[in-house]
Amino acid sequence: MANLKMNIDKIKSRNYLQNDRNSITVEEVTIDFPLVFDGNGKMYFFKLDRYVYVKGTRYTKADGKTRDFLLTCLFKRGFMSDGASAPAFAQFVVPDVKVGNDVYNSAPFIHDGLYMCKGVIDGADFTREECDDILRGIWRIAGMSRLVAGAADFGIHVFAGSSDHWGNDCNNCKHLFVAKFEYR
Repeated sequence: MANLKMNIDKIKSRNYLQNDRNSITVEEVTIDFPLVFDGNGKMYFFKLDRYVYVKGTRYTKADGKTRDFLLTCLFKRGFMSDGASAPAFAQFVVPDVKVGNDVYNSAPFIHDGLYMCKGVIDGADFTREECDDILRGIWRIAGMSRLVAGAADFGIHVFAGSSDHWGNDCNNCKHLFVAKFEYR
């Protein structure tokens, strides 16, 4: 009986559920000034430099530790992204951008920046799954339901899962995305 209780407790523990890979949990997103971008529904470009700060925890499989972090993202004027780029049938729940919701909007912008860099930024070398964790976590902070965020994450694996997206800088703007990761 004690062994059964120990196994149930282990299954309930967060580390047990995520210990098969590195993972990121987003706890807070801060944006000092409104994001200023323009777009045509297919591509959005930043009109002014803007910072987005993401706080959370990162579990690393290699050492089995969870640590607090700060991810600082700078979008320089001219940075381009297609936003969430959900298929047409999903646009009503996952629009490319949401007017007036900069936390929501920062998620696909950060995700696109991280994908352009193949997850390699100052202070970290993220896996694709960690980049996806950041997107999903920011959307949860922005008020997206767990069900929709999970479905969107699944959609990313289906529609953006190819190597065409990872490392793709077809707009030649990855130099306009500067990110720094530091443990706190």
